[in-house]
Amino acid sequence: MRRFLIGTAGHIDHGKTALVKALTGIDADRLPEEKRRGITIDLGFAHAEWNGVSFSFVDVPGHERFVRNMLAGAGGIQAVLLVVAADESVMPQTREHFEIVRMLGIRTGAIAVTKIDRVPSDLVAVTISDVRDLVAGSFLEGAPISPVSARSGEGLDGLRASLASLAEGADAGEDRRPPRLPIDRAFSIPGFGAVVTGSLVSGALSREQKLELLPERRAVRVRRLEVHGHEVAEARAGERVSANLAGVELAELRRGQMLAPPESFPVSNRILARLELLPGSRPIRNGDRVSLHHFASESRARVRSLAGREIAPGSAATAELRLTHPISAVPGDRFVIRRLSPVETIGGGVVLDPTPAASRGRPDAARQDRLARLEDGSSADRLLVWIEEARERGASEDELARRAGADPAAVREALREPIAKGAIHVLRRTPDRYVSEAALARLATRARAEIERLVAAGTGSVGASRRTLLQRLVPGADARWAEAIEAALVARGSVVVAGEEARAPGRDELPATERDLAGRITKLYADRGLDPPSPADAAQTLSHRQKVVEGLIAYLVKRGALVRLPGGWIVSKQAVDDVAARLRASARASMDVSEFKEMFRLTRKLAIPLLEYLDATKVTRRVGDRREILPG
Repeated sequence: MRRFLIGTAGHIDHGKTALVKALTGIDADRLPEEKRRGITIDLGFAHAEWNGVSFSFVDVPGHERFVRNMLAGAGGIQAVLLVVAADESVMPQTREHFEIVRMLGIRTGAIAVTKIDRVPSDLVAVTISDVRDLVAGSFLEGAPISPVSARSGEGLDGLRASLASLAEGADAGEDRRPPRLPIDRAFSIPGFGAVVTGSLVSGALSREQKLELLPERRAVRVRRLEVHGHEVAEARAGERVSANLAGVELAELRRGQMLAPPESFPVSNRILARLELLPGSRPIRNGDRVSLHHFASESRARVRSLAGREIAPGSAATAELRLTHPISAVPGDRFVIRRLSPVETIGGGVVLDPTPAASRGRPDAARQDRLARLEDGSSADRLLVWIEEARERGASEDELARRAGADPAAVREALREPIAKGAIHVLRRTPDRYVSEAALARLATRARAEIERLVAAGTGSVGASRRTLLQRLVPGADARWAEAIEAALVARGSVVVAGEEARAPGRDELPATERDLAGRITKLYADRGLDPPSPADAAQTLSHRQKVVEGLIAYLVKRGALVRLPGGWIVSKQAVDDVAARLRASARASMDVSEFKEMFRLTRKLAIPLLEYLDATKVTRRVGDRREILPG
């Protein structure tokens, strides 16, 4: 069955509660004080079914003192039922409620002109005209207006038909987003414990599901679910839900919290938003404090416009809002702001980024471009901005999904085209992370510059230590991410890896001066044969700096001109090859260490490492205390 959530709006004593009761048979005023005073103070709820639709109603208070209660129930509704009494026409709270639902992004609704049985027909016509003037140019322009009497029932069938028509036009597509339940009531039932209620704004909740209480991230579990007073195994978006929770006490629950799956949504005390002020409000200057209403939560917020020192009435601007209490918001969430003194609704906005990067001063051109893409771009544009802001750190799929308030599968789908175009890359490590082409290009430039700097320093190397290079490129990164960055740079041809060295492409040969010195080192070791010098001795013999000689020795080992034996001995490759040839040419099938030392006139310090190298290169094979000589 299709589900449709409607919120009422209108001035006090214009008959909202009576109309809901006439439509559903349920009195939404639940508090004794409400019944005694005859006015709605807090949120009320009712439901009914007709035309194959399950309707849920959130009845809100109309008095100006209870606008904050009205705001707590308005978030998450799919349509508004604007109620205007024929005997008073449009009043102050009619206008304020209308502006609130407009700021909350409600895009559909119906209008009821009530109490038509109390006034002449010409006054009903005047009220209808006033209402049309109020909603002109808004989402309610052209909305059906139903003159009704809750007392006599006149016009109710027409209103029901109008609401059913709205439900038919609502998006009935599958909601793949994680569930969010803003809490607007919390109470305790003997024998059951803590219970919360709210309008499920996305996804689906199920019995025994593990959730977290936001913004505290307190772990809870759903014991029992009810929709419209009936126990259910699952509740879906668009329904009024009550959830009996385990793992939390009533004292820990309050209006304004939110239930969601663990780690599915961000929590932040700073948001980036597009802020819009009502034409009749006063300007907001940077540093001004306002009251921000997001779903059922209320928080003080300090405003900083990114476009200038103030936001003028009737205009809009991108702004950063710093909150006194953290909230859990996602891009696209709507909110309302009210001035603290005098208390009045002055505007609203839409969340662009729930966890924006810190910024100071006015945005530069690049930042302005990113802001424009956050505001006007697609979901893929938004993800690309966040990946670009992550720079060389990259961003995981889970991080992006949480920031977007989306399912990870939706993130993969949104990024499919940018990946195909090469705008971003997936670095396959655990976990996989996305990095932008711009970030990789910067890393490639830095890598080449770093390698060239080391080569120019005259160390005798044609490259840089891979480990050192990665530590400088991605400081503080874990080994897996650093290796993934290196693999990406190698794949794009920006870096060449040779053993433990990273080189710039085309850097396989030494500069002329180092090439000459490398030749002299090769000749020295070849002349010394099986009596090789240490690197320090070689540097002294060649009258050159030891650090440079050691770098060239490492280069010659990688090139195969020299051999590094176990234990660090450096020997000419020619000398080692001569040993192998002589062993295989001898009549011996095997020999021990003493025989090997005597045959080649070696010290034991060199004989053992040389034999281990010959074992490793399959010239010999150790069997007990002897070495078998293997055929070539």
